[in-house]
Amino acid sequence: MKVFICEQDQSRAKSMQDILGVYNYTVVTINKQTDLVKEVTSHRPAVIIMNECFAKNSGSDTLNSLRRDPITAGIPVIFIGKDHGFFGEADALTEYVEEPIKIKNLRHYIDRWTIFKSLYIKH
Repeated sequence: MKVFICEQDQSRAKSMQDILGVYNYTVVTINKQTDLVKEVTSHRPAVIIMNECFAKNSGSDTLNSLRRDPITAGIPVIFIGKDHGFFGEADALTEYVEEPIKIKNLRHYIDRWTIFKSLYIKH
């Protein structure tokens, strides 16, 4: 299963990639916000993990553009940050996680939106 990590800090992205790689996830790291929509549209990941610093000052715009596109509208986003009020209202496919996050909790969120997705989506 393919997981996108949206992180500007190369060392944090590498750490997350190494740790999640152990759990047999195919991890793709995106460092530039301008590349996000193009890469998501072409690769169709199961989950997007986005750091607050990656989406600074336009996080809601980034999320809204993903939700408006029919190809990316159903992809869950795990947003990691310190301020949950950054986006305003949440949608059903967005999970807000406060920093610092434990890897076992991050794996739980990924599994929640991949393996157990049908339990969390309203039909």
